[in-house]
Amino acid sequence: MLDSQDYLHIQALVARYCLATDDKDPDGFMACWVAAEDFGGYESGPFGSMKTWQELYDFEKEHVGPGGMANGKRHQATNLLIEPVSATEAHVTHDLIVLEVDQVPQIIATGRYDRSVVVKTADGWRFKSRKLHVDKGFFALTGGHHG
Repeated sequence: MLDSQDYLHIQALVARYCLATDDKDPDGFMACWVAAEDFGGYESGPFGSMKTWQELYDFEKEHVGPGGMANGKRHQATNLLIEPVSATEAHVTHDLIVLEVDQVPQIIATGRYDRSVVVKTADGWRFKSRKLHVDKGFFALTGGHHG
């Protein structure tokens, strides 16, 4: 259902998503998503549930802004699996490794984006919805509670 170019474009979408956060670029991050009217939601466990495109944009601006949790971090996507649904939709699953890079380099969080929905738009492949499962080790590191 998908050709090799589709797979490459979806892989690049995942990379752009991580790089935009690392580069403190909320507009670039949101360019990885469908238009507001097609937005399907973002569930990020301890980081919140965003039902609208605007809620996610506001979250990302805070996340990468001064004092935001993403500052000094690098997000790595691994074990990328692209499962075609149709010629214009796929599910994407990948692991996430978050590294501290401003202080002593170390892994500070891990998780999995499970079966994100990506769709082919006039502007290329974009995320429609995502769900992040944060691994319980993150909560042991931060002293937080697993929801």
